[in-house]
Amino acid sequence: MSQRSVKGSHELRGTELRNRTMSIAGRFPLLGWFYPSITMLLMLYAGTQQTSLLLVAMLCMGIYIAISSAESNFYLLVFLLPSLSLFVTEQADSSYATMLFLAALVKHVASRISSMKLHVAGLLGVLGIIVLELLHLFTYLSDWLSPTVRWIALMLYASLLIIDMSFKPSFKRAVYTFTCGIFVSSACGLVMSVTSELTSAPFRRFEGVGGDPNGFGMMVLMAAFFLLHLYKQARQPNTLLVYSSLGLLLLGLTTLSRTYFLTMGFMVLLLLGYMAVTADRNSIRMRSKMIAAVAILGAVFAIPVMNLVQSIIERMSIGSSLDKMTGSRSFLAEQYWTVFRDSSLWELLVGRGIIGYLPQSRISVHGQQMGPHNTYLESLVAWGLVGTVIFIAFVLLLAYVQRIKSGTVVVRTETWLESSRSKPSFLAFLPIISTMIFLLSLHSLGMYTTYFYIVLLIMNLYYTEPESVERMEGIGSSGTVPAERGSGRI
Repeated sequence: MSQRSVKGSHELRGTELRNRTMSIAGRFPLLGWFYPSITMLLMLYAGTQQTSLLLVAMLCMGIYIAISSAESNFYLLVFLLPSLSLFVTEQADSSYATMLFLAALVKHVASRISSMKLHVAGLLGVLGIIVLELLHLFTYLSDWLSPTVRWIALMLYASLLIIDMSFKPSFKRAVYTFTCGIFVSSACGLVMSVTSELTSAPFRRFEGVGGDPNGFGMMVLMAAFFLLHLYKQARQPNTLLVYSSLGLLLLGLTTLSRTYFLTMGFMVLLLLGYMAVTADRNSIRMRSKMIAAVAILGAVFAIPVMNLVQSIIERMSIGSSLDKMTGSRSFLAEQYWTVFRDSSLWELLVGRGIIGYLPQSRISVHGQQMGPHNTYLESLVAWGLVGTVIFIAFVLLLAYVQRIKSGTVVVRTETWLESSRSKPSFLAFLPIISTMIFLLSLHSLGMYTTYFYIVLLIMNLYYTEPESVERMEGIGSSGTVPAERGSGRI
């Protein structure tokens, strides 16, 4: 090849690289400065408690939502989920967090109204849940109408992320932003704990700025298992995912949450059992990386770990009765079960409403009105037996829609057809199982953020990297036909 042709080839490659870089910069012009700036503002606010800093962060995020795509706004909301307690300052009967989510909903609908392809059954399921809640409006006071409308709007927003068949954000990027959000929440919580006065309690529970140690622990486990699933499905696995997952598991221990200890112990046993019997190459690599990381961390941080274990033992041993051991959860469960049992026939079937059940029940502890701290019991009280069945069917329907949306590769042989992506990986079920256990100690259906967590769990269930090792091996062993598509669309 002549020197001139080689030079032209290098120039062509350089031009292609510059064009590709400019294209990426054009698609994501704000990512270079936006997230670090928001993180800095949140940490400054956590340290100084100056409302002006929070307002500046709100203004920046509002501008970002207005000028960014629906997909970028989804990542922003995922990033904010672990830190929403910073935005609970009430303003005009609505928190700052709610304003951000509503703004993102308006932008999502406005930018995608002409390109939406809604799954028919999924849309009917969403409308069914909305109708179920609207059945209770005749018993609601006027003060409850505004939160009901907000809840319906944001639950609909979360559902649109699944039932819109043409909206396909990157689950991998969503997991990364969610994990970064947890670390940012932890950093803000650490700053607040350093600048606040120390308590005289024998131990100090850590929750970042998640608002609740149990809720923070649930998010930590969710993100940890998301990362392990990404590692398992990756074509070229990144060891940092395994180390980050272990770091999250250790971070969760600082919550000193009994639910977290029990849930993490059970889930780790499941994970160890899976890694002991699996023949998947990525899982075998993951096993060796985790063993090495645990050995190193155990040797380097032996003394801090022993102190943490001592705090855990003290936390687990507090209380001489079931009520004290469960933080009044057993008392609340008993009271709300009595409320459900003594309900009228209408309330037994369709409940008291997701917004109205709490003030109607009038159950308090030490003068403070409290929810049931159990999502399953909350569903029975709020939506009744029929409504609970409808909601479970709705979540299963969303999972089915996501299965169609993610695409199905069909492996064809002479005698049978097998879908290589229709069966989720075992690791995909771990965040779902851990969340379902946590819901025994959390009431969550009245919070719209819960439905965005459901979106992440469902996206994770059928996530497969487009050219993962497992898929390539399946394609290599048999012929394939093009991906199937769901027919239920508007």
